[in-house]
Amino acid sequence: MDSKFTRRSLLAGSAFTIASACGRSRATGYPGYALVSTAGENSVAAVDLNSFQVAKKIGLNASPSVVIADSRQGYALTPATGTVHLLDIERLAKKASVRLADRVDSIRLTPDGKMLAAISGKSHELILADVESHRIVRRVRLENEPLDLDLCFYSGTNRIYAAISEGASGMVECIELATGKRVHTQLAGELGNLRFRSDGQILLVANYRERTLVALDSQTLQTICELPLAMRPENLCFSADQGGQLFVSGSGMDGIAIVFPFHTPEVEQTVLAGRTPGAMACSGPNPMYLFVASRTGSEISILSVDTRKMIALTQAGQQPKQITITPDQQYALILNESSGDMAVIRIPNIKGTRLKTGASLFAMVPIGDTPVDTAIFTRYA
Repeated sequence: MDSKFTRRSLLAGSAFTIASACGRSRATGYPGYALVSTAGENSVAAVDLNSFQVAKKIGLNASPSVVIADSRQGYALTPATGTVHLLDIERLAKKASVRLADRVDSIRLTPDGKMLAAISGKSHELILADVESHRIVRRVRLENEPLDLDLCFYSGTNRIYAAISEGASGMVECIELATGKRVHTQLAGELGNLRFRSDGQILLVANYRERTLVALDSQTLQTICELPLAMRPENLCFSADQGGQLFVSGSGMDGIAIVFPFHTPEVEQTVLAGRTPGAMACSGPNPMYLFVASRTGSEISILSVDTRKMIALTQAGQQPKQITITPDQQYALILNESSGDMAVIRIPNIKGTRLKTGASLFAMVPIGDTPVDTAIFTRYA
């Protein structure tokens, strides 16, 4: 018998029993599914968040990476085939596939939910596809190979913009989607991820080589300021209060930089956050916790955003890659890439203790080979 499978099954099956035995209030789960792309199995696992069990695995024709969802359906990207697969959540089945290019590296859904935006490093382009008709409506040639994509609706112009980081080239481009109007700027250094501030007025860009966060005016891409950091800015995570704070983690320091992105952006402070901080997610606004995964271990550190102190530490699984908070702010879902499972922490059960022992796993859900991304689909209000 496979000992790994037995251990996972035991943990998953006993989750509610463990919670009850500890004297905690009975949880009701979340009315929806966690869609998890399992790169090693060419499938998307649909985890029922009421029972915390895999309801079904939806087979694809290649290895998936990004998975997203809106109020109607799910979308899974298979990069090597350049294809987005539309998922019927009611039937838990694939209902259509749309090929966008020979290879597609990432996808995002526009804020109005009408289009999919995709970037292709192979063809150096931004691709826009209509969600309803599945037709490609625009291809925009990029100056260099794209690394990251972000989208925003800017109320100042009532238009949707795409920002693209072009990695080692140091170039950033911002494109207005309806007309294709664009601006670009050249920065010194190797660029990483980028994120629009919640109001769309400022674009924040990670500069890996310089270990800085660059704030740009989103309309002109003029530099507003550069913020020196104590770490390589590999992970960017906004707080749950309309992006009032930005948390930055990466190699070079066992800490988190806390950035105030409004007014003139500034690094407010840097705080310790466990060993080799990596992926992050923020719950809230009440309480507001920052969950931080260890890149090299299995620990999840939990910080109080209000006090800037670590309040709990728990073991989640091997190589936690991503943390997702359910929309009701009740559960933190941790994807473990190496151990092939999803650890679940029930947020109301977290208690700050002197020994940092106030968080335990609510469930451990076996997912499959190499889970890499999660999206939440809500079935009903």
